[in-house]
Amino acid sequence: MIKRLIALLLLATMLIGSGHCEMTAIFASQDLYVSIGPDGGDVYNQTEILLCEVNVTEINGSKVSSYPGDPLIQFDISAINISDNDIGILVLKARAISQSSEPALVALFSIDSQWDEKSDYRRLLLNIPTSDILKKNDLTQISSNTDGDEIFAFDVSKKLRAAKAKGDRISFLLQAVSNSSYEVDFLSRESGQGPYLIVMPYQKSKDVLTQTLNQTTANIADASSPQKNQSANISIDQRPAAMFVEDINQSTAIRDATKSIHPKI
Repeated sequence: MIKRLIALLLLATMLIGSGHCEMTAIFASQDLYVSIGPDGGDVYNQTEILLCEVNVTEINGSKVSSYPGDPLIQFDISAINISDNDIGILVLKARAISQSSEPALVALFSIDSQWDEKSDYRRLLLNIPTSDILKKNDLTQISSNTDGDEIFAFDVSKKLRAAKAKGDRISFLLQAVSNSSYEVDFLSRESGQGPYLIVMPYQKSKDVLTQTLNQTTANIADASSPQKNQSANISIDQRPAAMFVEDINQSTAIRDATKSIHPKI
């Protein structure tokens, strides 16, 4: 009986372990890109790409940068709780990437969230820090495609916690950084493959999970011993008992399905 119980526990523990890895994906609720120029700018929304581009020209021996495309992305984070043990990753997929003669990066900046896709250029500017602030802020938040794929990822864990403490929205601005002209066409939410946030707990190592399993098995052995008090406490999981019973039911279903294939089991 004890062997059967331990075998059942092993399967239930695997199911429980998979439950601990709760990943939440949050897709962008608003996205657009702006073209920033010396005499003003334009807003591009409801497009299938988010243009992220720096245009570098040489004037009188000096390099001058302009920005035909800076994406703005917003997320509704009202449905999540993020703790100090959770991580948040912003993921974007590029449809096309131009070649650059210089190393090129994409920088991410936190901006205010008092905007939506219907906002005009003036309204958007009220949410974007000045260029001097951008140059000094968050320059460690960069990503590139140096490995040749089309995925760009940014660690925004700290930014998520700060935004959640203030409200239910978080917004970012992306800007290309290069000493020569460089362009990335990110897919927007209208494309069906737009930006999204991944929020999940930082996972424990296999050693920690194995130690927990060994302790659980020892607890069961102690509780099944005739020398132990019948009311011994078996610590299996910190979750409600109903959820553990559900896992046991799943284990029984797996066992029954196996018997239907192999009647001798």
